[in-house]
Amino acid sequence: MNSTTLAGIELDKQSKRPLHRQLYDGIRQLILANILLPGDQIPPTRQLCQDLSLSRSTIVDALSQLRAEGYLESWVGRGTFVSNMLPEVATHVVNPEFEQEVPTKQSIEQSLSRRGRALTAVPVTNASKSGIFRSGMPDTSQFPFKTWQKILQKHWSAPQIQNLGYGNSAGYFPLRETIAQHVRLARGVQCQPEQVMITAGAQQALFLIANLLLDQNDSVWVENPGYNGAHLAFKAAGAHLIPVSVDENGVIVEEGIIKASEAKIAYICPSHQYPLGGTLPLSRRMQLLEWANSQKAWIIEDDYDSEYRYTGHPLASLQGLDKSYRVIYMGTFSKVLFPSLRLGYLIVPPQLIQPFEKAREAIDRGSAFITQMALNEFMVEGHFARHIRRSRVLYAQRQQALLEAIAKLCPDLFETRPFPAGMHLLGWLPKDWSDIETAEKLYPLGISAAPLSNYALTPLERGGLLFGYAAHNETVIWETVKLISESLRK
Repeated sequence: MNSTTLAGIELDKQSKRPLHRQLYDGIRQLILANILLPGDQIPPTRQLCQDLSLSRSTIVDALSQLRAEGYLESWVGRGTFVSNMLPEVATHVVNPEFEQEVPTKQSIEQSLSRRGRALTAVPVTNASKSGIFRSGMPDTSQFPFKTWQKILQKHWSAPQIQNLGYGNSAGYFPLRETIAQHVRLARGVQCQPEQVMITAGAQQALFLIANLLLDQNDSVWVENPGYNGAHLAFKAAGAHLIPVSVDENGVIVEEGIIKASEAKIAYICPSHQYPLGGTLPLSRRMQLLEWANSQKAWIIEDDYDSEYRYTGHPLASLQGLDKSYRVIYMGTFSKVLFPSLRLGYLIVPPQLIQPFEKAREAIDRGSAFITQMALNEFMVEGHFARHIRRSRVLYAQRQQALLEAIAKLCPDLFETRPFPAGMHLLGWLPKDWSDIETAEKLYPLGISAAPLSNYALTPLERGGLLFGYAAHNETVIWETVKLISESLRK
């Protein structure tokens, strides 16, 4: 049950109107205006005496009248509450002082800035939606929470004073050192700890980049189809999005150069393109780097789930090939650990270190230090690497189970192929099917397979669904594919 301080009530002690009547009117109007809702608890008499500077008898008189009229109800030992069965008048009468006009879409837009209108105009997938086959969700049941809890408890049990302040906006320096070492060894990234900035996930990193590096109407290459969270960040900054086609090998660099050679930024996922799954070959990587160097453009390399590689050896990061300091590398812990951790990182070129630190200082002064300290210890002690190794084996098995289930139960509904990395598969639908309508039919069944069209800026020749398999065991995968097959055939 909710309780309130009744802070909205105003009393005029100079008025000839009795105070108990003023209090009665004030509480009644809060109920009529739906500010106090059925079941909300009224503060105890003693608290009201202190909050409103009234005598106990004044308050008792007002509450007694409200109880008599059915607005309030009391129980011994529990307190006084707004009645669940309000008088009929309460459902019809609204004091004009509390009546508010429902804002129209036009009036809302007029109250926003130009950037605010751009930000709210971009469709965005609700990340909080749950359901089977939701893309981007790891299996949190496999995370070693007991170990994590032990490390967190250690740092909270006797925190040092300097770690309870704001700290460096770029993040906890030992964690930045650990991340720098990790990406050097695992991804061939060339960096120093000073280039690492801890962020509240990839989305904050994208907004930070967009606000620092883009002016109104600057052109930005985005993969088509591609990650719509990046579309949101760039569009909100007033940028002009240039959709660049993607094939089985990733973004087609030549098309981007033809469409907008003057672009300020190219946003790409070279190691595992999202959502089509391609890996950018070395020839295209070098072409992209040459373009960025010649145009003094920036490349954002989103390496969002590079830890999950199942076949062959991945190419080194694009950043590791960059000799001109034009690549900004992005990573996140959401896919490896759990999304609500809200920690990711940027590796920025040396010339951008100071601007990014100043911008982060202005935005939110950095992420929670204790959590960063715990993550650093989690990585240094080897728990991070062990968790990745276990998850990689498990997710490879689940991808195989999904491929086999589709091949056996509905090969005529979905065309699939193995992905060498990642946490999702793409199931291409028959050419005359709408992937948006198909996804909407499955959602009431608890299935959140996202339509491919949601990630495209221009119409696609063929639709498909994204199946996020990482969070589900093989039994659930088979049962869900069977349910999908039966439902779509109806």
